[in-house]
Amino acid sequence: MSIELLRKIKDAEKSYQQKLKQAEQEKKSSINEAEKKAILKIREAEIKVKEEASKITEAVKAKAEQNYNELLNQFEKKQMKLKEKAKKVEKEAIELIVTQIFG
Repeated sequence: MSIELLRKIKDAEKSYQQKLKQAEQEKKSSINEAEKKAILKIREAEIKVKEEASKITEAVKAKAEQNYNELLNQFEKKQMKLKEKAKKVEKEAIELIVTQIFG
């Protein structure tokens, strides 16, 4: 009876060792799968962030270009007004000089 009992204990121990190995393998497999999923999610998030950053950059560039063009247009209008004023003042100055000389 004791030999039979020892055999049963040994078989139970062997079964326990096999279940333990299987549990360890399942644990490693689950960890590996979780790591793969996490890496994929991180990559997806990085791609989304890059896309959003690109959209924001493009929007900022477009707004800057628009602002630049508006400022350039304003500058050109002011420049035209100043040129017209300068021509008027020049004409008045010439008239004044001519009247003083030929008076």
